[in-house]
Amino acid sequence: MVDKVKSKSKGLSMDSSVVHSGVSTQEQSDCFSHVPLFPLSRSYVDSTELGEAQAYTAAVELFRQGNKPDGVFFIERGLVKLVRVEKGGSELIVRVSERGAFLGAESVIIEEAYPVTATTLTTSSFRRISAPAFRKLLMQNSSLSWHLHQAHSHEISDQMIRVAQLGCSSARTRFEELIWQLILTMELNLSASEIRLDMPLRNWEIAELIAVTPEHFSRMPREMETEGVLRRHKGWLIFSTAHWVQLRT
Repeated sequence: MVDKVKSKSKGLSMDSSVVHSGVSTQEQSDCFSHVPLFPLSRSYVDSTELGEAQAYTAAVELFRQGNKPDGVFFIERGLVKLVRVEKGGSELIVRVSERGAFLGAESVIIEEAYPVTATTLTTSSFRRISAPAFRKLLMQNSSLSWHLHQAHSHEISDQMIRVAQLGCSSARTRFEELIWQLILTMELNLSASEIRLDMPLRNWEIAELIAVTPEHFSRMPREMETEGVLRRHKGWLIFSTAHWVQLRT
């Protein structure tokens, strides 16, 4: 795969202080409405017709941008990042997908090359179905077809709302929403006083997901440490559970 740009560093190890957007806390709360920064599945489909489940470790490439679509991956567990590389080598993380997503379905349906590269972020489980079998199944199985229509419609709706929210929610708010979604998706323990997160995303990827520069994002962790919300230990991000409970109430 294309080498990473030098400024793209892994982990939350940069120095930081808070980024301000000039938006009041009430305005942030009103306009944010907890819309996912990556699409959380809202419904589930009977996956028994999609082949045998297979386990993958983190950092496994499922398919590559520009390749002919030869199959669809249905996510049963885990997180997958979708990255597009433009001419010159610049990268953009387009989306992080989780359980219930059909990766590559759009390309298989329209029979065009994959527009992104899909790589696992965490240990994951998938069911893979070949392109011809998937197209045939969509035409024969109305339930699956309807599920896919719903998934695509939810994704379009979320993307439109996210674009509108960029003008009225702070970068800090968007970062906290991303952390909360990771906590839920990775099914971390919320009963203890602290939440331990092994961040699967790099700094530049987080910055792109919350629509700020890496330099702006780098200021956030120290601010959260100063507030007592976050501490870092041997690569782990350790958050106060009380902070997240307060944010969600």
